[in-house]
Amino acid sequence: MAMQLGMTVEGVEDVLVRLKKVPVSIQRKYLRAAVNSVAKAQINEIKSFTPRGPTGNLRRSVGVKIEAKKTFATQTAIVGYRRGSTKKGRQANKSELGFHSWWIEHGVKSRVPKSGLLSVPANVASRYKYFKDARGKDGRVAFAMAKGFAGTGKFEAWANANLPSIREALVRDLGKFVDKAIAEHERRQLRKIAGKD
Repeated sequence: MAMQLGMTVEGVEDVLVRLKKVPVSIQRKYLRAAVNSVAKAQINEIKSFTPRGPTGNLRRSVGVKIEAKKTFATQTAIVGYRRGSTKKGRQANKSELGFHSWWIEHGVKSRVPKSGLLSVPANVASRYKYFKDARGKDGRVAFAMAKGFAGTGKFEAWANANLPSIREALVRDLGKFVDKAIAEHERRQLRKIAGKD
C-alpha cells in the first residue's frame, strides 16, 4: 500500500454555489485546475525528504492523481507515492513503482526466512541488510535473518504539518479559479448573443 495524502475542504460552500451557476463542462475544467495546481505544488517538497534508493523508483513515483466523480462536482487529488502500474513491458509506467513506500514510512521487523535461509543473487545481496552469518552458495548469498529497520515517518509528519496550509491554498486558489470559470461562461454567453445578431 502506498502512502498518500487526501483531505476534504470545508468552508468553501459559497464558492461552490457560485461555481454551480456555470455549465458542468466549465465547472469540471476549473475545479480540476484548482485542485491540480495546489496538489502539484507539493511534489518537490515530498521528493526532498524521500530517500534516494539504488533505483530511484521511490522518488520517481511521487506524483498526483486527479479523480472526478460522475457529476464532476467533486474532484479528488491524491498526492503521494504511486504504487505500481498494472501494465507490463514497454507500456509499464516507470513512475509508478513506489509500492515499497509503506515499508520505508513504517519500517519492517527483522525476518527469518521460512526455509531457514534467504538466498539472493550475489549482485543484489549488497542491497539487503543482513546479519553476518551469510554464506555464499552457487553464486548466491544466503543468510539466516534479514535485519529490520525503523520507518522514517517523514511523510506522515510532513502531512500533519502541512495540511492546514494546503487547505488554505486550496480555498484561495478555488476562489480565483471560480472567478475565471464565471468569466469564461460570460464570454461564451456574449459570443452566443453576438452570433445570433
